Amino acid sequence: MKKVMLSIVMLFMAMSVFAQEQESKVRVPSGYQGFLEYGNTWTVFDKEMPNTLGLSTTHGFYFNGHIYAGVGIGFDACRDLTLVPIYGNVRYVFSNKSVVSPFLSLRLGSYISENVGAYGDLAFGVRFASKRDFAISMMVAGTYYDKVKYHYSYCDETGHYSQGEHALSPAGVALRIGIEW
Repeated sequence: MKKVMLSIVMLFMAMSVFAQEQESKVRVPSGYQGFLEYGNTWTVFDKEMPNTLGLSTTHGFYFNGHIYAGVGIGFDACRDLTLVPIYGNVRYVFSNKSVVSPFLSLRLGSYISENVGAYGDLAFGVRFASKRDFAISMMVAGTYYDKVKYHYSYCDETGHYSQGEHALSPAGVALRIGIEW
């Protein structure tokens, strides 16, 4: 998995260097902008925690074509556990006049599940802009969640019923793809 992640990061960097040489007439982002992102998070710190699938939406404003600020909500799910992060988002686009440009994105907030805890996400990605008010982005992110309390109950083959509580750590590395309008 480390080789795959390293290959993807190297691909992002190569594409952004190549695209910076090819200036094109793209729409420089300004004013209201919305994002919709889908991705997978591979947990790093807890072997019992399964990987999650996530969907998030963020809405806010570009201030000078480079700096974006907004608020968002997401849904990360696996098995019987659903996490709902609510966050503030700051994004910096390095070269907003290029078709392909790198960006950094930081999300900070909290999540809601069976309990409430802190949430953070730092992403590096590449934005593919168009001549219209639309872009596609791909990113690699490090995602942090406080430990999640998970209540379980089951009945084994002998008919013995058991229940309890377990703390899981869904923090990990994520790959996401998104659209911007």
